[in-house]
Formats: sequence, C-alpha cells, structure tokens
Amino acid sequence: MSLSCNQTENPGCNLRIDYSTIQGERILPFQISLNLTDSVLEPAVGENQRFCYDIMAVGEDTPMYADLSHLVLGICDEITAEEIVNITVIINGVAQEVVFGEGGNVELRPADRPDPPTGCPGLKFDFPLDKVYGTMRICFELTVAREVAGIDVCLSGGNTTAEGLEICGPACEKHSGGCPVIGYQRSTVCVPVTVTPFAHVGTPITSCCGEPVVTGDEICPRGGEVCRFTIKQEVCVAVPVEFGARAVTGTPTVQCGEASNRNICADCTPVDTTVSDQKEEC
Repeated sequence: MSLSCNQTENPGCNLRIDYSTIQGERILPFQISLNLTDSVLEPAVGENQRFCYDIMAVGEDTPMYADLSHLVLGICDEITAEEIVNITVIINGVAQEVVFGEGGNVELRPADRPDPPTGCPGLKFDFPLDKVYGTMRICFELTVAREVAGIDVCLSGGNTTAEGLEICGPACEKHSGGCPVIGYQRSTVCVPVTVTPFAHVGTPITSCCGEPVVTGDEICPRGGEVCRFTIKQEVCVAVPVEFGARAVTGTPTVQCGEASNRNICADCTPVDTTVSDQKEEC
C-alpha cells in the first residue's frame, strides 16, 4: 500500500536530512532521504512494511571532507532480527552482497551493545562510500509494521562521527513532549514611499537646416543669448513592496503546580509535538 495524500504531504517527521551542513574538524558530507516511491509505510494485510533510503555524497576532494565508513539507523529497539527481511544495498548502481547478522556487513546493534565509534544502537550498514561521487540506496522490510516517526541517523568515517539528525523510520512510538501553541495577531504594515524625479540629458545633436548663407558687410540681427524650450513626458512609476513580519519570542515563564508521587497526569491528553512549518504571504 502506498502512502495516503495526507501522509505524503505531512508525515510528521523529516523526509530528508543533510549532514554536509554540520560543521566540525571534519565533515561527513552526505544527504539522506526516505524514498517514498519505493517505501511501503502503510502495508496492506499480508504485506511487509518497507523502508528505502537514498544516500548521496555532496563533498569535495579536500581533507576537510571524509568518506563514509558506515551508518546506523536508530530503528525501534523492540524490532528483532527475525522481523527484518529482504535487505538490499546498491552502491553507485551496483547491487552489493548483504550478510545480515553479527559480524556481517548489516548488523542489528542493541542498546546494550551499540556501534562503538558512534555509540548509536540500531541497524548498522557497514558499506564505505566516497565523499564526492558516492551514491547508495538501502532498503529493508519488516514483517511487523511499526509507527513511522523520527529515528536517529549516525554516520562514521575518517576518524569522525556525526549524529543528532532524525529521519522518518520505524519507531516504537511517537516522541512525547510539551503542548504546541500557535499565536496569531492581525496587524497592518505601512511603509512610506517617496518618488524623486530625474531627467538625464543626453549629448546634444546639431543638424544643419538648408544651405549656409554668406554675406558681406552685414551684422547679425539682434537676438538673445540663449534659446529655451521644454520637453514634457508623462511617466508611471511602479513600486514593488513585499510585506511580511518577524516574530521574536520573549523569555518563557512557568507557574508551578502540584507535585506528587502519584500519576497526576493520567487524565491529560498526549499531544504530537510535531508542528508543520507554516508560511503565509500577502
């Protein structure tokens, strides 16, 4: 079953992350995307849940950037190795041999035995990738469908690690947190516009009218020293103005209520902390 329209537009987690923007002594310049075309996030009855990720190198051939050694997808720690099937890895268009299990190039690292360089548990893919030209697609299926939410992605290579970014993947449950609130205020924005006229005078062009008249013993007729005339041109000035606003939050405050060793939050409703980005323009 493919994604519904609503899930495709608003999955509630990141469909793409970019570690090339994370600065450090060395950069692991890789962008990772969940491929919605090949993934099956809402499987039909009897169908496996499927996740496919595209990894693309965007680095340069300089010491600042590091090749990828391996990556770890922080999938739900309740997923067992028996639930993970049909693992495929394609690097630069070439299908790779996959050995799944302890000591293999694809390995499930539990929380009590995480990946040593990154310290991250999850599904480890031990396949190197060039920092400039490398492309890789990894896919796997789950026999038991899981909640789709943000999962950690950890990278390792060049004696450096990168972690902290989350992408949509098989999670145990959605992250819990505070209560999201959106505040609205209507306002009128005014900007003064001053139009200042100008006229650029080009190089005068003199034309001779008729043949010259040459006479002797004749003085020039009395006249003025200058000639004056005017040029009028109607103009229309278009002034584009884009209106917007920036909001700056103040210092948050809290009013402390009851504290207890009893579960006094039992009658509270859990909320989804994922608030989609909104942009409105006039």
